[in-house]
Amino acid sequence: MKLEQNSVKKSSKDHSICKEPFSEPELTFQEMKAVLESSPSGIGIIKDRVLGWTNDVFCSMLGYERNSLKEVSTRCLYADQKEYDRVGLELYSKLDKQGKGIVETTLVKKNGNLIDCMIKVSRLNTQDPSKDFIFVINDISGLKQLQVQAHQAEKMEAIGLLAGGVSHDFNNILMGIQGHLSLLLLDLSAKQKITTHAKHISRLVETASELTKRLLGFARGGKYQISTLNLNQLSASNLDIFKPTRKDIIIHESYDENLLPVDADPFQLEQVFLNLLANASHAITESGDIFVTTQNIIINEDHDYPFEVKPGPYVKLTIKDTGTGMDLGTQKKIFDPFFSTKEIGNNKGRGLGLSTVYGIIKNHAGFILVDSEKGKGASFHICLPASRNTFTKSIKKESQSFEHMQEGSETVLLVDDNESAINIGKKFLETLGYKPIIAKNGLEAVEIFRSCKDEISLVVLDLIMPIMDGKQAFSEIKNIRSDAKILISTGRAVDENIEGFLNQGCHGFIQKPFSLKTFAKTLRKILDKE
Repeated sequence: MKLEQNSVKKSSKDHSICKEPFSEPELTFQEMKAVLESSPSGIGIIKDRVLGWTNDVFCSMLGYERNSLKEVSTRCLYADQKEYDRVGLELYSKLDKQGKGIVETTLVKKNGNLIDCMIKVSRLNTQDPSKDFIFVINDISGLKQLQVQAHQAEKMEAIGLLAGGVSHDFNNILMGIQGHLSLLLLDLSAKQKITTHAKHISRLVETASELTKRLLGFARGGKYQISTLNLNQLSASNLDIFKPTRKDIIIHESYDENLLPVDADPFQLEQVFLNLLANASHAITESGDIFVTTQNIIINEDHDYPFEVKPGPYVKLTIKDTGTGMDLGTQKKIFDPFFSTKEIGNNKGRGLGLSTVYGIIKNHAGFILVDSEKGKGASFHICLPASRNTFTKSIKKESQSFEHMQEGSETVLLVDDNESAINIGKKFLETLGYKPIIAKNGLEAVEIFRSCKDEISLVVLDLIMPIMDGKQAFSEIKNIRSDAKILISTGRAVDENIEGFLNQGCHGFIQKPFSLKTFAKTLRKILDKE
């Protein structure tokens, strides 16, 4: 396979005298080849996914010697068969329809390193599809890295907004705890009053725990964990965090009481919601209003949206502000990566990338619309497919009631390196009637379990500890007794590591901080299970 010399006509004209000033000179084969060789992009000829001629840039881009890839299958450029098949299917389906195609993929270099690439392919002969194709390939690894950095900066600004509300709420929580403790110390002689203050303290700690879980959710990044949610609850919950950050803005809420649920990652949608609120806040220079509404909508097959949308029931969340608004030119760019309407150095921040919002909504099979005029504010409409599930995960947990606890008498090995966690855990176990054995690191836990394996009914195991962490201790304990019952207890949110433990024979997970009632219920659920 090679560049055919007869595919480029040699010029027989003398171009030193141009009688037709607007006609372009025909390139000779050598001139055309020189152009291709001097290109900063990798270029080559391909047929049946086998490489023919390639320029030097393509070879050096992938770490190969000149001409060493000639007559070689393109399969060697991909890390796995799945990606090779995907690119082939996507590219050639476009080629069949348009004669050209473009795809983004990851290729593997000769040394095994991966690079992100953009590949453009066109037919050399549009009349005969069996002929060769020409491809142009560019390394976009640097651009990808910039996008990752930009996304991280966007997330940090969202966390900054979240932290502003969280710090306000935490101060109120701590004030409440301090106040009730002060009253508790004054009322030691009155049992009923002590119970009342204790209930308030428990609720305040529970609220603080929920706020930390939100921060953990942001720390998870782009990892999706789908739940069935109600957007009314998500909106109300996040507005409680946002309101303290701009008290000069009036928030108007209007929710559809019969709103359908959606299947989505609550933390990703929370990031979307806070991003849009932050943009609305930045658009309002002084005082103003933000309107938040939800409603059910139906999209029919004959919809007039300028893009492909699957017909069916959707849930629409609208955030409207009375800020500066946008002209049509700005609206066309707002979802582009790196685009911002703020000037560099603006003390209001670099701006939240709406491309992040767009990406999250798109990954949830939804879409986003914007409606705005310069000087008349902006409205962002988030549309997500309605869920077929009827169960809805609540954003806020119900308060724990002080009722009879489920007790036991078994021996429990409590493993934690934190002194406070050990003290409260030991007290909890003793209060519930269990016999606690304490270990302050994974190695100590393994040694105790090895000598008391027949006596210990359950291991409550922290993950992050010195000397030997929870992951290694888990494996060692399972090696000693494969049917050992283990409950993971940690302040971390559920992620792939926790799910990995559950898939490897772990019997449960409980996130700190937890109440005595929750602990009691979890212990009995595991111990009573055969």
